[in-house]
Amino acid sequence: MKTIENIKRICIFISPINQQQNSTSMKTFCRSVSLGIAGLLIPCLMLAQHYVPIEPLDKNAILEEFTGVNCPNCPAGHQVMAQILADHPGRAFCVAYHPYNSSYTTPTAGDPDFRRHFPDSLYMTPYCGTSRFMPSAFIQRRVWTPPERLMSRTSWPAHTSTILAEPSPMNVGMATSYDEANSILTVVVDIYYTEDFPGEHNLMVTLAENDLVSHQAGATYPYTHKHTFREAFVGQWGDPILTDATAGTFYRRIFTYDYSGTDYIIENCELLAFVLDNSSTEVITGIGCHAGDTTYITPDVELSSDTLVYDNPQQCIDGQLVSIGNPTDASLDLIYVQEESLTTSPFPWSVDPWPFTDFPYTLNPGESVDLNVVLPLPVEGETVYLYDQLMIVSQVDTHYVVIAVNEGLYTEIGEQKPADKSTLSMNYPNPFSSTTRIDYLVTKPSTVLIEVFNFSGGKVKTLVNGVQVKGTHCVYWNGLNDGGVRMPDGVYFYRLVSPDATVTRRCVLLR
Repeated sequence: MKTIENIKRICIFISPINQQQNSTSMKTFCRSVSLGIAGLLIPCLMLAQHYVPIEPLDKNAILEEFTGVNCPNCPAGHQVMAQILADHPGRAFCVAYHPYNSSYTTPTAGDPDFRRHFPDSLYMTPYCGTSRFMPSAFIQRRVWTPPERLMSRTSWPAHTSTILAEPSPMNVGMATSYDEANSILTVVVDIYYTEDFPGEHNLMVTLAENDLVSHQAGATYPYTHKHTFREAFVGQWGDPILTDATAGTFYRRIFTYDYSGTDYIIENCELLAFVLDNSSTEVITGIGCHAGDTTYITPDVELSSDTLVYDNPQQCIDGQLVSIGNPTDASLDLIYVQEESLTTSPFPWSVDPWPFTDFPYTLNPGESVDLNVVLPLPVEGETVYLYDQLMIVSQVDTHYVVIAVNEGLYTEIGEQKPADKSTLSMNYPNPFSSTTRIDYLVTKPSTVLIEVFNFSGGKVKTLVNGVQVKGTHCVYWNGLNDGGVRMPDGVYFYRLVSPDATVTRRCVLLR
């Protein structure tokens, strides 16, 4: 028999499942799918914090430098680059390439070899323009004076300032961590679109290393190199991410890298992520940070209670309050709050009165919202305490408030009757990022229609349309519409229609 103490203890153990790292190759990456442990309660999804601002910002500048150890003018270029980064901390970022297709990059005997083949395709005409030279750099990969994309060091500061003053249609954030025991680096890249941005976009992610020592023409030995390119976690021209993204779209990729076969000093490494507009071939914006660092973490909500216990009929009739507060000095968005029970539980609770008119709902600093949770009678079941969960989805995490009801108050109701109508269960996981499961019960052979609708009521996807035999069934939705196009993040409804019932539930799609 479950007691309320058992239920509280179970809640504490609901936690994210660790992402299993694939170390079968030197470079591995995967899309993020945040999962939750079902435990002994209702299956749930625990969302990780996101690391990207969601307010409109100006672009960050991405500088890709081409340099070589045999280039006598390159130390002067390094100084210009260092000054740009010092003048624009957190806004300008650099990676320094040593391509093979230049005589300037051949190392001195006994020195480390900084060359990599990845930048060879970048350091070529006509992509660079009419010529190649060192020191040189791309600034946002823009063609500044057609057809010249490759710029000399004297123009880098002015071009950087131009980029930094331009509004960006998206923001990029990053969180990195490394496991020294297993030599695994994990990189989370978050992208948030602040406005509609048509076209196809690719993501670039690079690993560079600092404080590498070698000989350097034009300077004395030992010479310390910064931002030296080591690896790319994507294809030569980046990996496709989104097409025709809309405002409010959130995109996440997680990369894992096994550096056990390298001599990289991981604490000296830094990561750079930036997005390319395939139509213009320009960099839109990007972000960089040192291995082990995080660029941005949003504040999270504070709940007055994680469990509501109903021990008498008056509590059920009057309801009990859960307060959602923002104790920080920054605004925070609520993406979704569950209005009513989404399960086939024997006590269909609801929030009354409903305090929200639309989502996302912005909680300003210090603001709070009260949810009054009421339970219409009767309550019936077979255990001492019946329980359900209220789900609250913020920018950062998904929270659950356990609703526990003492069934002993209502023993005169008698045994729970078997379902006499078709039922539709809450999808799992919810929210979901790739695929969610929907269970439903058909009480007799009949035609069943299950469709997904967007928040405005427009039909998105037909999941089931045909005769179903009596019994329990399940169907999956992968977030695509009937045309095979990924739907934007947000709240959706799925509805079952059968001869004996029409049931609608909510689900939340979050990448």
